[in-house]
Amino acid sequence: MYELRLYREKRINKPSNKIILTQAINLIDSDYFINGEVYKTNYKYTWGIWQKYFIEFLRKPALPFHYFTEFLDKDYVEYKGLPNLNRSYFLDELANAGIIEYKYKNCILIGIGENWNIDIPERRFYDHLAQKILIPLMREHHLNVNDVLILEDCFTSDWENKLEKSELNYKFYNHKYYDKVILKTYINKWDKFK
Repeated sequence: MYELRLYREKRINKPSNKIILTQAINLIDSDYFINGEVYKTNYKYTWGIWQKYFIEFLRKPALPFHYFTEFLDKDYVEYKGLPNLNRSYFLDELANAGIIEYKYKNCILIGIGENWNIDIPERRFYDHLAQKILIPLMREHHLNVNDVLILEDCFTSDWENKLEKSELNYKFYNHKYYDKVILKTYINKWDKFK
C-alpha cells in the first residue's frame, strides 16, 4: 500500500470551477520510468502502478487525480484518488508555469487510463463516466455539460514555449479520439434523472 501523507493544498470552490479530463499518460514525468503497460489501453489493473509511481517513485505529496477510470477485466471501473477538497498539484504546477490558464488551477481532475491516440473510447466508457463521476460532481458543484473540458482546452496560446522554459518534464498527448458530442449525449441521458 502506498503511504498516505498530509496534503494541505485546498481547492477553492468557485462557481466557475470546471471538471478536466486527461489521459493519465499526460502526467508522466519524462525523466522517470513507469511501467509501459500504462501507455496502452488494456484490460489489466493499472491504478496500483499509478499509485506507486506518484507516491513511492516520484515522492509526490498526494495523488494528482481526484478520480481515475480504466477498463478492467470486462468493464470500466472508477477509483477515488485525491479528496475533492484538495487541489491537484498537477494543475497547480501547470497554472503556475503558464501552461494552462490560471483559472483552471482549482478544477477537479479526472485521469483516464486509456490512450485516446491509439484507441477510440467505447460508448460504455462515456456512459460509465457520465453516470458514476460527472453527473454527481456536476450536481454537487452546480456545473453543466459545458464545464467538462479536456486538458488541451485549458492550454494557453503559448503553452509549448512555456513548457520548454519551465522545469516541468511532461509530454502531452492530445485526445485524438475523444468525442465531446458523445460524452454530452450520455451526460444528458443521466441528467434526466434529477
